[in-house]
Amino acid sequence: MRSSSAFQRWLHQPHHPNITRFNMRYVVSLLLILCTSLPVWAQQQAPAALVKTTGLTASTAAPTKVFIGTLYFDRISQLSSEVNGRVDKVLFQEGDSIKKGQPLIELNTDFIRKEIDRIRAMIALTQAQLDHSQKDLKRYEELLEKQATSATAYDQLFYSVAEVKAQKAAYEAELESAQLQLKKSVILAPFSAKVLDKNVDVGNWITSGTAIARLGALSDIYIQVPVAEKLLPFSVVGQEIAVKITATGAELTGTHKGFRPGADAQTKNLYVRIKLDNFTQPFENMSAEVTLPIGAKQQQLLVPRDALVTFNGQRFFYTIKDGKAALVPIEVIGFSGNNASITSPYTQEGMPVVIEGNERLRPDQAVTVVEE
Repeated sequence: MRSSSAFQRWLHQPHHPNITRFNMRYVVSLLLILCTSLPVWAQQQAPAALVKTTGLTASTAAPTKVFIGTLYFDRISQLSSEVNGRVDKVLFQEGDSIKKGQPLIELNTDFIRKEIDRIRAMIALTQAQLDHSQKDLKRYEELLEKQATSATAYDQLFYSVAEVKAQKAAYEAELESAQLQLKKSVILAPFSAKVLDKNVDVGNWITSGTAIARLGALSDIYIQVPVAEKLLPFSVVGQEIAVKITATGAELTGTHKGFRPGADAQTKNLYVRIKLDNFTQPFENMSAEVTLPIGAKQQQLLVPRDALVTFNGQRFFYTIKDGKAALVPIEVIGFSGNNASITSPYTQEGMPVVIEGNERLRPDQAVTVVEE
């Protein structure tokens, strides 16, 4: 019954004035833990558990609170076609993640290819005419030097050659335009993105300017979080922000990018913008839990997240007293990276905190500290 006596000693020891911050749920939680542990100690003393510890550290940090935010794409493109044509192939689906330069749509190119063949034939024809005219012009130059022909006849041939050259240049420009149209018949992704909407399918006739898809840039994924305007002084642009994706539980680190320029007209809430990098599973309007500062920085004690133990909805960590595990009730007031900021009348800087092996510990269980 060693656990029970230990709890009684703790219960009757002089309490810190802030003990009122820890309501009866902590006491109930401790009693439940002890009650579930009694049968084990009644049969035999549990062997010493191997644990690793660290010292409780003090730091200056701001109190934080978890807010619910919404994911959005800061850069959205209504991808459009630059040329007319019938859709032959659609190479993407709604919801796909695509890379910059990836083919998305292929238009039918039968007519444009025929047009290219025609223009090339006309270029070949004008080149033959040009070759013939240039030979005649050279001969007329020799005759003109010998005064065997008139200057008027020479001038007519000279301008005829210039006209053929101009015609060839016009056909070459047409060829470039047709080849560009052929190239534009394959519509490419302008940037790495997620396909939010698909607006065309095989067989559709599209014209220049027709929207074929709505794309959200994967490099510009943000969480917007509504917060009371009174919290504005506590936000620091550029600071790292803890983000937890509600749907998957993925824990990410975002960057504070300031506020949207307008407040909500009714609630007067401001919208914090948190940028996420390298997030590969974004869904427009999905929710996320965002930890934001709600007050000025103050002196706080930091506990590694790995040290936290939750029972009956309450948080504790294990310390070591007289070679045995002892539960310390705490209140978590915020998270920063891998640490939790805590408050408790039973803690002080430097006290040992169990960070490994705490999952199977019981109060008053003997422990052996394993050094790094």
